[in-house]
Amino acid sequence: MPREFQQDGEVAFGGFASYPNSASLDPQKGILTQCVNMRIVEGVMTPRLGMQKAHNDVVAGDADYAAAAYGSNADYIYVWKNGVLNKYCTTNPSGLQIVPNGPRPYRQVRGQGYQTLGTVEASNAVNWSGEYDFTSCTNILGRMAYAKNDQIWVSLFGGIQPFNGDTISLVQGTYDKIQAIHYSNQVRKLYAFGTRSVYEVTFGLPSMSLESGKPTADYFHKANLLTSQEGILAKDSVGEVAGQIFYLGHDGIYAIDMSKGFVEGQGPISNPIEDVLQNVPAAEMQKAVATTFMGRYYLLLPNQTNYALDRILVINPLLPSMFESVDTYGVEFKSIMTARNQNGVLCLWAVGKDGDIYQLENGANDDGVQFQSSFKTRNYNFRTDFEKRYDACTLTLDTKGQAEVDFYFNAINPDGRMTLDQLNGNVGHAVRRALAGKKSVGAMLEVVVKSGRPLFYSCTVDGSIAGRSIFNVF
Repeated sequence: MPREFQQDGEVAFGGFASYPNSASLDPQKGILTQCVNMRIVEGVMTPRLGMQKAHNDVVAGDADYAAAAYGSNADYIYVWKNGVLNKYCTTNPSGLQIVPNGPRPYRQVRGQGYQTLGTVEASNAVNWSGEYDFTSCTNILGRMAYAKNDQIWVSLFGGIQPFNGDTISLVQGTYDKIQAIHYSNQVRKLYAFGTRSVYEVTFGLPSMSLESGKPTADYFHKANLLTSQEGILAKDSVGEVAGQIFYLGHDGIYAIDMSKGFVEGQGPISNPIEDVLQNVPAAEMQKAVATTFMGRYYLLLPNQTNYALDRILVINPLLPSMFESVDTYGVEFKSIMTARNQNGVLCLWAVGKDGDIYQLENGANDDGVQFQSSFKTRNYNFRTDFEKRYDACTLTLDTKGQAEVDFYFNAINPDGRMTLDQLNGNVGHAVRRALAGKKSVGAMLEVVVKSGRPLFYSCTVDGSIAGRSIFNVF
């Protein structure tokens, strides 16, 4: 009996969604089921850049904490280790420098902002009341905001010590100690994250600036409760990019749209990649660290075997699926951050568990070790569970120099994996075509890049469904 010929594939790539039934993914969005160590720009896929070590720590032991500080003249990466605070100048590298007087716990917080941590270093803050209770701080238009219990303390303009009379109490039907605060310069609002709740704070004029007259409502701070259920789990996971604030909650990754607000009970955006986050205890997920760089949200996560912080989930809000890649590294990190390099260019950095300092998104390998990149498509089952015969499989790419690429066919029911094509060389722009010649209910195409940085434009698969007449199309 004649067969009904069909074709499916991706004309552009739009991220990955690994948890749902991949056969139901929208064929117009180019969504994959797996994406490892890859980047997607305008629908074109290419392996990520590498990682290069910038400083080798010679002190034994593991790092306790790490954070970045930005200044007008220099940027620093601060590393706490064995009770000693060290700083590494990224804009003028010259090794680690010990910061005298030892570390104070309130410094070990994210979100310092420009000219903040360096100013705190030089300040005499020993007279602060409750200095060891601060859990987070941020820079808000020349002032400092510090989180303490369920309050936010705001400093004087140009000053460091908190002004006790200018505080915001987040008491709206619940008591929830603040774990992290983040100030958005885009909307001029501060976001306070508790274990259960999230607040949005709009700052008014400080009370000390009132000279005379009756104050209006604009003179006072306003606190708005966004949610009383979907709080934060990892206090260092807050990041802002493309008009959204992302953070890791107790059951996944959440996003706050700063223009549209936050709908109570909307659930995590990470449901399509639930398998990436599951099977990791909450105590380990609390160690997750995030930063934003080049329009992307980078979330350093523990792996699902020994819970080492050696993988980074990359979220790109401009993609149809939002989830761009899971980057894997052979090094366990303590933290990730951004800081300028010696040329004044903002770069992505990481501090290893042992205190080593790395520059990410740099070079062709990971500190001399070649890594592999890969992606796997959705299930091309032509919207039916009848048995098919899969024939021609194509992959359009440009090697952009020397590249080693393997092209695989993954059959579903019966399951199997076969090599379609292997490429090792420089062929430039090419369309690689191979015959699968396999009968199965479904099929997925897989590409593994062993070396090089080729560009991938599209992939397709041809097939036919047994027992259907080629004329029976209505």
